[in-house]
Amino acid sequence: MKKLLAVLFIFFVLSSCSEYQKALKSEELAFKLEMATKMYDNQKYEKAIRLFEQIAPSYRGKPQAEKLFFIYAQSLFKTKQFYSAGYQFESFASSYPKSEKIEEASYFGAVSFSKLSPVYSLDQVDTYKAIDKFQAFIDQFPESKFLPEANVVVKTLREKLEKKAMK
Repeated sequence: MKKLLAVLFIFFVLSSCSEYQKALKSEELAFKLEMATKMYDNQKYEKAIRLFEQIAPSYRGKPQAEKLFFIYAQSLFKTKQFYSAGYQFESFASSYPKSEKIEEASYFGAVSFSKLSPVYSLDQVDTYKAIDKFQAFIDQFPESKFLPEANVVVKTLREKLEKKAMK
């Protein structure tokens, strides 16, 4: 019985991997998008990113692009690729200013930049950039549900700058 379960488990793992491998090699954009979304939904963000990178240029300007670019940016964020995530969230916000996800994208873009802020003893260029991004977010969305968290992060970043100045 244990051998049968082991064989079934191996078969399942190999078949799911092969489906992903087929998507990577496929020329069919819809199949790649479906597989990338499936990988994202299953929290396999690295695999989703590889597929998104292949198809993103082809989807620019198409109806599916809005969702694609948002979950692509989310995948980057969730894998702690904060430079890329910040860029993708900013790009999303400028490309889809009427999106219902604009507030969330602007917030996570600012959070991405705050994650790049180094310890106080190092150069604080990224800290200043993060504060600017949060300030732009707060100005644009003064009634946001993310406002309390944004204010806490800005306070923390400013305290870091003060500590640097005292040094």
